[in-house]
This record gives sequence, structure tokens and C-alpha cells, in this order.
Amino acid sequence: MKLFYSAMNSLSSMFPFTVPLTAANHQTAEKFYQQHSNSQKARQVYLNTLSVLAVNFYLTCLGMKTDFEQSQSWNPTLQVLVDSADLWVNDLGRLECRVVLPDAKVCVIPAQVWSDRIAYIAVQLNADLTEAALLGFVSSVETEELPIEKLQPIDQFPSYLSSLNVIAPITRLSDWLQNQIAAGWQTLEALLNGQEQLAFSFRTPIVEASQATSGMKQGKLLTLGTPKIQALFLIEIAPRTTSEYQIRIELYPTGAEAYLPRSLHLSLIDEAGKTILQAENSNSEGLEFQFAGEPGEQFSVKISLQEDTIIEAFEI
Repeated sequence: MKLFYSAMNSLSSMFPFTVPLTAANHQTAEKFYQQHSNSQKARQVYLNTLSVLAVNFYLTCLGMKTDFEQSQSWNPTLQVLVDSADLWVNDLGRLECRVVLPDAKVCVIPAQVWSDRIAYIAVQLNADLTEAALLGFVSSVETEELPIEKLQPIDQFPSYLSSLNVIAPITRLSDWLQNQIAAGWQTLEALLNGQEQLAFSFRTPIVEASQATSGMKQGKLLTLGTPKIQALFLIEIAPRTTSEYQIRIELYPTGAEAYLPRSLHLSLIDEAGKTILQAENSNSEGLEFQFAGEPGEQFSVKISLQEDTIIEAFEI
């Protein structure tokens, strides 16, 4: 971890971060290029590969570990189906590395990669493909054409990664049914205790629901956004059959706030890194997911607001 923070400090003054594209980089891109008969797709894959390799070099400088084999962009079959330039970052998830052509004013991000990404880095390739400049990043996107001036500076990306790196370890939910509660989680009653505004917001419906269930519900207060807001995050596990559990995920506003902030995103991600459920708030009193799972299955919950992202990882 010391290496990670030391590398972050040494890179923080560089903008943009320029990466030389080596002969080995081009050999890897050519290998993928040759697997596609469609010339347009082949060129797209070639450029995507160079952008991913450039970002991988940058992350290596930060002391981060990546896995090409878990990246969609490294799978020739998926290359045909999806215009993806993703790079799997260990312990964090998929990072999208989007190509920006010389002199382009926008970074094109297809809708098919708008979810299941921890962030998007714009990678500008020079005309002769000898250098890649990492121009900046965003944590989420809602449009296919992202103006370059909307990017956050790349020198802020290490701090963003650091905020993601404080993710709690995997929480085993089935342990809760044996009254083995992971650190940082509390019952709703404990969260309400001594917090008058919060208690007023949740006094009746949620408390009664938590008392009526045969399962175990725990929660925590999350802080994110600018200006900072708090949200109440609850997760419940209850036996459904002898080999299956019912999982409920809830997110509510706190204090005097009647609604969650607009554009707050809640996503459910399976153990392969695929987003299977997602919701964007628009004046809602709360967001909720319900699903069933078997013992040993893993999933993550991603909560995003503006440039802040919190990911909680679980095992049933």
C-alpha cells in the first residue's frame, strides 16, 4: 500500500500523462486485428487495444494490478459483440479506456458500456500511433459524446482510485443469521438511537418491517456527493428455502430530506463484474432491489452520486 500512495504522489503533477506505444503494444493489437474480417471492426479493436495497454502502463506506475483475462476487450468473441475497451483492475472492477482521435473535441462512449465501469479514461492517440496521452476521466457517463473539457484532470485520478480502495472487505451475509455481524454494520434501531432527525424519518414503516421479518437486516450510513449528503443503506438476508436466500437491498434519504438526490445511481453487480440490476433516482423516497441467491454466491452493490462512488462487496 505504501508503494501505491508513493506512486500516486509522484504522478500527481503530470498532466496529461503520456505513454509511449511500443512495438510490443502494436504486436498485441495486430494479433487481435487479424482475428476480424470486417475492416472497420478490426481497426476499432486495434485502437481499443492500444488504449487499454496505455492505461495498463499508467496503472502499473501507480502500483495497481490488472487482469487482461477478465477484460472484455481481450476476448475476441466479445470484441465482435461489444465496442469495449475495458481493463479489469483487481479489487475494483472494470475501467473503460476510450480512444480519442487526434484533434477530436469529444470522447465517444457507446451506450453499451455506460454501466459496470468504475470510471472512464479518455486516451488520445497521436497520428502515427507512437504515443497515447491520458487526457482525463469521469466516473460515469450519460451521453455518447463527452466533451473533452468535461473531463476531470488525470492528476486527480489517483485520488479517485484511493477513494474506491477503501471498499470494505467482502461481507458474508449468511453469518448474520448466526448473529456474527461484520464490523461497521448496525441494526436499524442502533442507527436510529440518538439521532433524532434520522429516527423521525424512519420511525414507523421501516422499523415495523424490520421487526416483522424472519431474517436479519443490518445497515450503515453512507456519505457521498458535493455538498456531502448522507444516505441510509440497508441489506437484509432471509431464508427462502433450505438452499436459497432472499436478499433485499434498500437505500433511503436521511434527516430532514424527503427524497434521495437526483441522479443517484444504485447498481447490483454479479461476481463476474456484470451489472444485473440498476436504478437511477428521480425524486424517489427510496430505492430497492430484491433477488434470490444461493450460499457462496458473491455480488457487489455500487452507489454513485456525482464523482463519488461507494462499492460494498458481499457473499451469501
